[in-house]
Amino acid sequence: MGATADYSEDALPAYTPMPWSLKEIRAAIPAKYFVRDTRRGLLYFARDVLLAAVAWSLATLIDPYFKQSSIREV
Repeated sequence: MGATADYSEDALPAYTPMPWSLKEIRAAIPAKYFVRDTRRGLLYFARDVLLAAVAWSLATLIDPYFKQSSIREV
């Protein structure tokens, strides 16, 4: 754990805020991207839940896979 011994707050660069204001950033983005769409939002939510369920189900297969005798011999 020698990496933490080398860490120093003084070595970090000083924080400088961005020169743009939030108003300028919003003005640069087209208005159509600020329109809320419930259907699209729910589709994104359903997609995220589905991907999380797939990732969880695949993660449950990790331990049984490595407990196989043919895998342990390698």
